[in-house]
Amino acid sequence: MQKRKIAWWWIAAGVLGLIMAILAAVYVNYNKMVVKPNKKELETSVAPTATPTPDPLAPYSILLLGYGGANHEGGFLTDSIVVAKIRPRDEEVDLISVPRDLWVKIPINDEETVDKKINEAFSIGMNDKKYPNKKVEFTGKAGGGELAKKVISEVLGFKIDYFASIGFDGFIKIIDNLGGIDIKVVRTFDDPKYPIEANIKDTCGKTDEEVTALTATMSGEKLEDQFPCRYENLHFNRGWQHMNGATALKFARSRHSPTNGGDFNRAERQKLVINAVKDRVINIDFIPKIIPTFNILSRYIMTDIDFATMNELVAKLPQLSEYKIVSIALTDKNVLTNGVATTGQFILLPKSGEDNWEEIHQFIENKGVATSSAAIETQN
Repeated sequence: MQKRKIAWWWIAAGVLGLIMAILAAVYVNYNKMVVKPNKKELETSVAPTATPTPDPLAPYSILLLGYGGANHEGGFLTDSIVVAKIRPRDEEVDLISVPRDLWVKIPINDEETVDKKINEAFSIGMNDKKYPNKKVEFTGKAGGGELAKKVISEVLGFKIDYFASIGFDGFIKIIDNLGGIDIKVVRTFDDPKYPIEANIKDTCGKTDEEVTALTATMSGEKLEDQFPCRYENLHFNRGWQHMNGATALKFARSRHSPTNGGDFNRAERQKLVINAVKDRVINIDFIPKIIPTFNILSRYIMTDIDFATMNELVAKLPQLSEYKIVSIALTDKNVLTNGVATTGQFILLPKSGEDNWEEIHQFIENKGVATSSAAIETQN
């Protein structure tokens, strides 16, 4: 009996040691991806105030950003912008898709803003060399996420608490590490012009003089059509599809399909990918993949969610898996309208007027139900 007790003690000690080793590895790797926002100095004359007791059921939100990375053109332009607003009291998660072509004002110093597409906010925050006079909280490694949070919060009408950003290479590796994901494709579609990153500068056999002439006389899709070797054709069949990381990225990024193209359809596909990743993590035996996954995450993800906060969020995962997901997309079928910038770029503007976000705030508060007569008519 004594020997049996000793044996069980050693087994328990071994299991505890393994758990501690896993936690230590997760902690070390997780902290590698946490970026701390630069803080402006507090005025010493301001008297400290008591911190109110936090509401355990208060809503909180996370900005999810996907960008190309160093090996892609426009490396820090955010190809994907999704805000997850978790509302524990209602047991619901709002997944809000923000189109990258939305025209906004982005602050570049204490007094000056620039009119840009919203997908440039993260890039401007990450570029201290080109924009050296930004507010201190929009500088450093966390500057991109903090600036994107600021701009997108103004559009949506509520404070965004956290951000997490990931490059395309990390996206591919994480999904492959999970063994792929399963997605139900709503309808069959082709995209004849998905960019091949390795060929993005290829002249497709044309001389420098021919390229110069074409660039001077054409733009947009007409110019793209002159360089077919830069693109590949994508095809996705309707129904359940098992996708590896590279295929899932193409599915999420595709935007040139004649039947399922554009940023709005792409936003819906990105939500399908997010849900598929969530389902995969919940349904598989994730424990053996924790350390490899965090090794990958630490190289490709930036976030301002510290380890203690992440522990709290992870503890809520079993509850979150039961929450209802409310999908809200800002499109030209509800609160946005198409426009053209002075630079000639295609842009999206609020139906109620440039920089007027009130109708969008109400639209989100109503969980994607239009309120103004113009938006209701378009939505119908």
